[in-house]
Amino acid sequence: MGLLSWIIIGLSVGFVTRYVFPGRPGGLIATLALAIIGSLVGGYIGVFFNYGSLAVAEPRAQLIALAGALLMVLVAKKLRI
Repeated sequence: MGLLSWIIIGLSVGFVTRYVFPGRPGGLIATLALAIIGSLVGGYIGVFFNYGSLAVAEPRAQLIALAGALLMVLVAKKLRI
């Protein structure tokens, strides 16, 4: 459930980010993809440092996945990818 929940978090963050930064080049698909990648990376970092598990939706790992997704989208926006 953890991996699926990280992807869902990435999708939701991507939609929110798309509305917060409406003029971002790359479109909706690129924003969603960046958010999903950031969420997965953040989630795996959380598991690596023992802040959660892949098997269950741990709140600490979910927060790190959320932070990773936001960070990835914001960095891409600053770099104008």
